[in-house]
Amino acid sequence: MQLSAIVIAKNGEDVIEDCLRSISFCDEIIVIDGGSVDATVAIAKKFGAKIITETTNNFAEKRNIGLRAAKGEWVLYVDTDERVSPSLRDNIKYQISKYYHL
Repeated sequence: MQLSAIVIAKNGEDVIEDCLRSISFCDEIIVIDGGSVDATVAIAKKFGAKIITETTNNFAEKRNIGLRAAKGEWVLYVDTDERVSPSLRDNIKYQISKYYHL
C-alpha cells in the first residue's frame, strides 16, 4: 500500500462527501471520528473508509492515532472542508511514482 489519507471529522455530513470523493484515489482512507451524531460515519463508510472513533479533544492525538493506523508508506492529511484538486492529485501520484521508479 502506498498512500493513506487521514481525515479528522465530527458532524461533517455537509462537507465530508466532497472531501472523500477528492481523495478516492488514495489506497486507504481513514476517518478519525470525534463522536458524530449526524451522517458523517455513514457517508465515510460509503467510500470504504476505515472509521476510528476517538472523542479526545486533542487534535494532535487524533492525527497520531490516524498515523498509527495507516498502512501506507505515504500519508496525506485532509480536513473535511478541504478538497484535493485534480492537479494536486496528479502531482501526488506523479511524485510517488517517481519515488518507486528510482
